[in-house]
Amino acid sequence: MAVSKWFWIGSRQPLLRQLSDWLGGPPSKEPLSSAAAGSVVVLDVRAGGEACAALPSGHVFGAVRALKSRPGVAVYVVVDSDDAVGPEIARFCLADGSLRFDAVTGSLDTEGVDVAGAATSAARSRGAAVDTLLARVEAELRNSTRGDSPLQRLLQFEREDSLLNRLQDPETGLFDGPYATLKLDEEWKRAVRFHQPLSLLLVDLGAGVAELSASERRGLLAEAAGVFLNECRDIDVLARFAPSVFLFLLPGTGRGGAEVVASRILASLRQKFGGIAGIAPAGGLTTVPATGVADRRTFLAVTEACLRRAQAGGAGGLCTTLQ
Repeated sequence: MAVSKWFWIGSRQPLLRQLSDWLGGPPSKEPLSSAAAGSVVVLDVRAGGEACAALPSGHVFGAVRALKSRPGVAVYVVVDSDDAVGPEIARFCLADGSLRFDAVTGSLDTEGVDVAGAATSAARSRGAAVDTLLARVEAELRNSTRGDSPLQRLLQFEREDSLLNRLQDPETGLFDGPYATLKLDEEWKRAVRFHQPLSLLLVDLGAGVAELSASERRGLLAEAAGVFLNECRDIDVLARFAPSVFLFLLPGTGRGGAEVVASRILASLRQKFGGIAGIAPAGGLTTVPATGVADRRTFLAVTEACLRRAQAGGAGGLCTTLQ
């Protein structure tokens, strides 16, 4: 059985010799990143060290999923002959198949495995099927006199001003106060239901924001938003809650982790804006579950009280419920 190009990740030389004989030649010397449609990748579950370092995820089974995201690439996993779990994991990770290798006899069981056929099928099915579907859809849209198909509606909605755009603060690009209020209610309910920590951080840039000219204010707010986005995760909620106050919801984040994030944000803001009069970043932080915080309104009220205390200078710019 010969394939046009195949890649090998492993270190067992007896296994490599068996695979080279079976696949019609030695593996490609190109980097694994060059594997494209029609290529075959064979991964040995015993691969480790430098061999695993070349994998997209650093692990054989994790690499299977990453490789299968490439159109037309066939992926096989070599397992030991007495491994009852490996083939199931390989199948779960979307591998095209598994091969059994007996380390004692040095034999490779390839019965019923058509690697070349799998590579050809994968290369053809991904491209041809999608091209055919797109051509058919485009033809139907051209010939249709109706404007109510799901695809046409989707295209229409994309051209219109999206809901998320209407919920954004125009000066920072972050969400606005009303949306933050809705998310606070949503994240509070999720934290209570699943017994997970939730941290709420309020950051005030200082009264000097209102005294800046329009262009200076936009520049400062844009830089501040960049700091916030750089320090937060995709799942965190960031919003401009008042002219100089920003709200951060940190799902699944306990007090220790939230304090680290808050301290980094405040330090970055002070470094950027330390020379501007009236810009004195301060933060108030509350993490639930916490004694005395029984609902989301109390959650916000306690955090605001912490912010006011921090602004008074009693906590070095950041105040938490424990201080």
